[in-house]
This record gives sequence, C-alpha cells and structure tokens, in this order.
Amino acid sequence: MKMMDFSKIKNKMNKFSPAQKKFFTAIAVFIIVDLAAVILICATKSRSAVHLECYGKNEMSSLIALDSSAQSGVIKSSSYADFKFTKAQKEMFSEIFQDKSTVALTVRLQLKPTKKQLELLEAAPSLAFKYGFLTKEDFTAKGKFIKQLYPDNRRILIQGNLKQAPDVFDVSFAIQKNDDISKVVPEGFFVYSDIKCKVVAACVVPAEIGFDLTSDIPFYGFACNGGVVDFTNSVFDFSGASMLFPVQNSAKTTMPEFIVGLKPDEDMKTTTEKSVRAEINIGGEKIFINNVTSAREVVIPSAAMKAPFSRIELMSNRECVSSVILRATHIAEKEVVSAVRTDPGLILKYKPSYWRTLDYEVFKWDRYPEILFFDTRNYAVQDNFFRRLAYFVEKQGYKGRLVSNEELEGKHGYNAHDYSAESMARFFNKAAETGFVLNKEELLLKKILIKNGLLELEADGLMVKANKGGIASISQESDDYLRATLLAHEGWHTIFFRDEEFRNFVSAVYYTMDPTSLDFLIDYFKSQPTLGYDVNDDYLMHNEFMAYIMQQRLSEVANYFVHLANRGSVMKYTPELAAYIKQTEGKGFEDAAIALNDYVFDKYGIVCGNIALISK
Repeated sequence: MKMMDFSKIKNKMNKFSPAQKKFFTAIAVFIIVDLAAVILICATKSRSAVHLECYGKNEMSSLIALDSSAQSGVIKSSSYADFKFTKAQKEMFSEIFQDKSTVALTVRLQLKPTKKQLELLEAAPSLAFKYGFLTKEDFTAKGKFIKQLYPDNRRILIQGNLKQAPDVFDVSFAIQKNDDISKVVPEGFFVYSDIKCKVVAACVVPAEIGFDLTSDIPFYGFACNGGVVDFTNSVFDFSGASMLFPVQNSAKTTMPEFIVGLKPDEDMKTTTEKSVRAEINIGGEKIFINNVTSAREVVIPSAAMKAPFSRIELMSNRECVSSVILRATHIAEKEVVSAVRTDPGLILKYKPSYWRTLDYEVFKWDRYPEILFFDTRNYAVQDNFFRRLAYFVEKQGYKGRLVSNEELEGKHGYNAHDYSAESMARFFNKAAETGFVLNKEELLLKKILIKNGLLELEADGLMVKANKGGIASISQESDDYLRATLLAHEGWHTIFFRDEEFRNFVSAVYYTMDPTSLDFLIDYFKSQPTLGYDVNDDYLMHNEFMAYIMQQRLSEVANYFVHLANRGSVMKYTPELAAYIKQTEGKGFEDAAIALNDYVFDKYGIVCGNIALISK
C-alpha cells in the first residue's frame, strides 16, 4: 500500500493564501468535531439514564437501553421501556444469591400523568402497568433485541391497576433459586405503563415477598411466579415462596419468617377499655395479633403455620397492619445454635416435627432478642441441659456448687426452668476455673448463649461475660394446660432478668403487699420439697413472688392462692396462714396482681397469664 506523501500536501498548502488556509482549517475542524459527535452518539445511544445499584455496595452503573423510553427512563403512554444488563451487572445477581440465598430486582416507579391522562385516570376502569424479565428468547443469536415478541400471554409478569397506585412505589421481582444461579439470571427487564411513568432506578437485592407501607415509598415484592399488586393491601399471594425459600426446617436450613408491621396510630391500639386485634387468614388458618402501643412489629415463623406458602388475607382491623413481608432467615449451621425469632404465643403450638433437631428447639422473643425459650422433647432432655444449672443457681443446700453426675443420679430439676445471663455466666466460669467436665448438652447450651448474645467470650477463650437477658425452658412432656402456665411463669422471669425498672417495681409491691399473705407464700415455698428455693435469697424471692402471681389471668389469681391454701401438705405445714388465705379469699395476692398487671400492660402491652401478642 502506497504511503501518503505529507510533504507534498504541505508544499501545496504553502501555496494557499492566508484566507484559503483559514477556510480549509475551518472545514477540517468542522469535520473532526462532527465525526467525534457521531462517535459519541453511537457510544451513548445504548446507555440508559436509569442506573442499577447493588445491595450492600455504594456503587451504580448505567443499564443498557434497548429503546428510546429506556434511554430516558420515561414511558410516555401505553408503551414499553426495555433494559438490558451488562455482564458485570448480571454477576451482581450471583453475588447476592451466594451471600443471601435469595435474589431479586427491585425497580422504583414514579407516575407522572399528563393533564389528559389524569382525566383518563378518572374515567377508565383500569390503567395497567407491567413489569417482567427479558430472557435469551427475547434476543437473536447475534444479541439483537426482538421487540415484536410483545404481547406474550405466556410471559410471567407483575402487573397492577395504576388507578389505585401511589405516586411512587417500589416493586420487586425475585429469581427462582437454583444450584447454578447464573443459569437463571435474566438478560434484562421491561416496564410497561398506560400513563406517563418514570423508571427512577433499579437495585439487585435479597428477595422479600409481600407489601410494606412503613416507609414513605410503598414496597411490593413478588416471587418468581409474578402476580397482581393489590394496592388496597388486603390480599397477597405467597404461593411462589416455595420456589425461593426452604420448605422444611433442618440443622442446615430454616424456613423463612413473616414480619408483620403494626401502625403506630394510637386510636387503633388496644387499651384497658377496648381490645384491638388484627385478624389475618394465612392459608385458611386464622391468627390474631393484639395491637398494643409498645409493639411495632411481630414475627411469625412460617414453620408455625399449617400452610404458610399460600394466600394471605387481612381481615378484621386490617387498617392496623402496615406490612406483611416474608424474608429468609439465613440460618445455616452444622448444629442448631441460632434461635428462631417468634412471638411466645406461637411456641406452644409449634409442632416438634418442624423443629430443626429431634430433642429441642430454641426460640428468640421477637420483641426482646436477649430472651430465649427452649422447648424440649421430654424432661430427660431438659434435665441434661438445665438440671445441674438448677442446683447451682437455686436449690437450697447446693447453690454455688457444681454437682457431680453421681449426685445428680435419680434427681429431677424442675418441669420448667429460667436463668439469667449472669447466673449462667457464673456457672460456666466456675466450671472453667475448676476444670469441671460438663456434659454435651451443657456445652451446647454455652454455644447457644454465645451465638445469641447472652454471653460473650473473654479474650482467653474460656471465661465468659454476661450481657443482659435470660432463658426459659418448657417440655413437651408437660400437659398442654400446664405448658401454657409454665410458659407464662418462666416468661415473666425472663422479663425480670432483663429490666431493672420492672425488678424495682416488683420489689416495691413485694414489700408493701399484705404481709400475712406474703408470709403464706414463703411458707408455701418451704413446704414443697420439689421446689427447694433458697428463701433467704431476696432476688429469688422477689422473682418467684412475681411469677407465681402473674402466671395466671388476673381474674384467676385469688382462686389460685386459695387453691394452694387447700392443699393438704400446705395446711399441714402452715395451718394458720392457710386459713387466713381462705378467709380473705386471696385478696392480698389479687391486690398485688392488679398493681403488677397495670404496670406491665402500660410498659409491655401484656398482662397476667399471657406474655404473648399472637394467638390462634
């Protein structure tokens, strides 16, 4: 190829007049600028004004625009905006899925109807929006977008009626779980709108299903089977959840949890004069949530429901509910040490077949995460966890001593247990200091307490430091009616452990109640050999006094203590005091119960005999 002789061109240029030189220079500059503009337009034509963000990362990148609407992010009327992901953006989906076990794409839409469209909103029966994914079938082998595939009735969509929609809302579309998530990551997505609509942004996030109205911008999340947005927020279909989340519990997988938000409006709250309970139908099974002032949300483990992955309907007092969201728990471990969050009202009917182990399940109070509840297969399992601890913490004549397996042989601790983080720290530190060999359940208990934040390992890796809170334990071996009483009894103990103000109030009631009635209770503790309480321990006495009063409903407190006074072993041990309780019809305990009941309702929204907000 012959090279251009620039010296000849230069010689010719030198023959031009100054005016001719300026003219040709101007033309050259114009050509260069025009060419650069063409190159720039070609380079930016596919770049969208809509950016894609990634959960947990402070970065964003432009989506690829497949049409003019996608380029600007604005859909004018009855048309589509089609977006494609870059290779790096597709990798975001895999990263989130590997980290969080679910992944979805959330887009934010802003309705901007014209004046004419506003009139249409009033007159038309419905105005649609659609949101769906683009797959490889939407592109030719060479990667060219095949827009003529619209409409496609077989395409899985999220859709809704914009007449009922808020001005701005987020809508999320999940991707089906897969061992190789890269195989199911979409190529892009599209949005259709009958009225002017702006696609504000998009974000790759962990999947959440349901609706959430707690923030300024409402959220609607769907599984990979799509669905219809109910902007009245009364019905939601969770049937696609099985394609995203585990469908059974095990040591390595845990089913997702429902988060039910409660609006803060005081005029919709339960008071001493009226009860306000939100009723929710989950797959044909009804639950009731007591809407108290102190609660902003409750947690319902999906495993606690018979058919959680089905249609949910908000029924009576549905205006109290601000959100119903199903999300992954992200619990995956070799042995069960992480607790399942729940309201205590769901523990009693939580089927052992849904436990993650054969012998026990551990729950965390959703409102007070420093409180754990254990349910065990039988008393034998419960004893392996807590019997030695019971003798160390509470049993008169044994307190502060680690009892050997030989001494424990044939002994039973209690049918239910409760211990503070401080007392359990003393137990485990005493064992570490003396080299005492604990059994496998006790060592497992230590791991559970550390995992859930009740205890904290010291720098030496052996000693532990106590944080606030405590544990309670019941057993499947107890009768159902007794389990309910024991759960309330032990639950009140855990609140006593965590809340100094409550402890101080209990002490005040203890020292100001009818002294003869109090003497009867202390004598009752002495008369029952199965209890073995150290009656010289003021902290223990205050705690037990409170729990024995508050384990039953307020209306049953007086009768309960009259019943105790009628026991043969009690009348034999303390006849005069037993006679006094029967004569006064337990009024001293009822007066104390009224004071305690008023306090806990104002502070926690719960009452004597019931520490739960949820019932079935």
